[in-house]
Amino acid sequence: MKTLKILSASSLFALCFVLMSQVVFAQNDAGAKIRGDAWNGGRVQTYQRHAQDRSQMLYQYAQPQSPVTKAEAKELVTGIKKDLADADKALAKLKADHAKEPEIVKQIALIEKHHAKAHEVCGMAEEYCLKEHGDHVAIADCCTDMWVEIDAAQVETNKLLKMLKIDKLPIPKKATEKKATDKKAEPKKGDK
Repeated sequence: MKTLKILSASSLFALCFVLMSQVVFAQNDAGAKIRGDAWNGGRVQTYQRHAQDRSQMLYQYAQPQSPVTKAEAKELVTGIKKDLADADKALAKLKADHAKEPEIVKQIALIEKHHAKAHEVCGMAEEYCLKEHGDHVAIADCCTDMWVEIDAAQVETNKLLKMLKIDKLPIPKKATEKKATDKKAEPKKGDK
């Protein structure tokens, strides 16, 4: 009987230990906010979406029925390059902050590979846009390739953010809404 009690107590202790360790692993480490992991992760996603949206716009402009001017094409290509460069900067910060975590570094390398390909294709699109009459078919093909590469980068970025336990950035709320909910939580003057 005594052995049974000892076994059940030790089993209960082991179960509690396992459950507590799971809770600890499910939380971000204390430095995540200080390092700006959520901020940089959100920035990567934002710049990827911007670059993808611009490549989609350039694709639409490059269709024969709606020719794009050189100025519009240059503006879109410049925007795509800037968005990809900004996404790369945010990734570099995450990479530096997690340099000792090989799985994180490996995941970032996958994203960087897709970004590099998108940069390359963007350069090709820029060359086609600067030609005398622009090669609409080639520009459209470049835009499709950019879109696909950025989409693949976004998939890998979502995996990275899950690995880092970074939630999607919350939807902005007006300060007045926050104050109204705060007032409900405050006790009344007569209550203690």
